[in-house]
Amino acid sequence: MTETSSLNETFFRLPSRQRYDEVIAFIKKKHSIWTLSDAQGCLILPLGQDKILPIWPTPELALSWGQKDYPDFTPLEISSMDWVSKWLPGMEKDGFDVGVAPNLAGECIVSSAQEHAGDIQG
Repeated sequence: MTETSSLNETFFRLPSRQRYDEVIAFIKKKHSIWTLSDAQGCLILPLGQDKILPIWPTPELALSWGQKDYPDFTPLEISSMDWVSKWLPGMEKDGFDVGVAPNLAGECIVSSAQEHAGDIQG
């Protein structure tokens, strides 16, 4: 097992709240976040009536999460500035929610774009 895969497994084992808090802190420090995309655009996960954009703090975590079910998707970097100023307002307008750092079982905290932006500002 490589050091990266070991770190990924450790991160994915954290409780959803801890993963969420770590990603919020990461964004507050002006670090980029990552989602998955292919030629058609970003990966959007259906959850009942909701549409969720999953994000992670590193490209390795995004890739590790998607390798089984989404092998054709690659990590897409989003700068923290673009995330706050462009993506979240656009997602709020379009009715998309944020799924913060889903683990390998798909468990994560899902929040509206507005709630997520509030957590970053707070």
